[in-house]
Amino acid sequence: MIWGLMMLGTALATGVTHEEVNCPHGEGKVRRYHKVSSNNLGGYDSDLARYSTRSQFREFAVSTCPSSYFSMLGTDLDVVIPLDKTVAVDHAIAASRATWVDPDNPEVWERYDTAARISAALGRDQLAIADLYLQASWTARDKAVGIYVGGLNGPEAAKEILDIGTTELAKDLTPEATKLLRYNLARVAHRGGFITARDAHINAFLELSNLTPEERQAGLRMRHIATVIEPALQMRAVTALKEALAVDGNEQRLLQARYQLADLQRRLGEESAAKRDFHLVAQSSSASDDVKALAKFLLDVLGG
Repeated sequence: MIWGLMMLGTALATGVTHEEVNCPHGEGKVRRYHKVSSNNLGGYDSDLARYSTRSQFREFAVSTCPSSYFSMLGTDLDVVIPLDKTVAVDHAIAASRATWVDPDNPEVWERYDTAARISAALGRDQLAIADLYLQASWTARDKAVGIYVGGLNGPEAAKEILDIGTTELAKDLTPEATKLLRYNLARVAHRGGFITARDAHINAFLELSNLTPEERQAGLRMRHIATVIEPALQMRAVTALKEALAVDGNEQRLLQARYQLADLQRRLGEESAAKRDFHLVAQSSSASDDVKALAKFLLDVLGG
């Protein structure tokens, strides 16, 4: 039962096509992907990650040259690498590959890390680098918890489901129903950024005696990606967002960045910093009503 529900969200692929283009750095060709069809009906997370009820185009958005591991967004593959930057680009690729679990077979978020390091070597702005790390963290999240069938329209919807789940867990459930409920509540909590609830549900799931080996492995994989891999990418995004906010004076351009910084800090357990930045967004006259509402809701969650 649990596996059927887990796979429903990833059974249909987002429509993509591709073309072969010359590698900007290294020999041979690389695939550049284009989105043909998708949707945003899956919902969105508290840090503004949107997801389709199908697989996510962000899985395809970064292209990696087979000969050199040069990685970049497909939309940027026409870039010309200046000769005086080639050594820095090589060093960026090597530094990224040194962190890969398998240096010959990178995960998609590892290729995003390479793209971010290359962007830094090329002197790109910090918001662009932050976005690459945000996208990387979202690909890890997609792998960890999949798509919640039915969609989650933000953290308020996630919290409502978690509250209902708490009520359901107090009932006399079958072992199979308890297993399914715990696993899916962990998924919802993670998408909503409710880290304490996520940890409680996934740990309770892993303590159950009726798990199959495959289910236990899925739970362990979720916990590892959600608590180790994704936070490391989020911390890199935080660093880039802070640098961008320190030097860029365009308030409108940076309001979303300020909000995303606040939510990343909340997800990373840095509650005081999160409250400060949520307050700045909530009090801004330039922020959109939607973003202000999210900031105010999450301030309430934090007791801010």
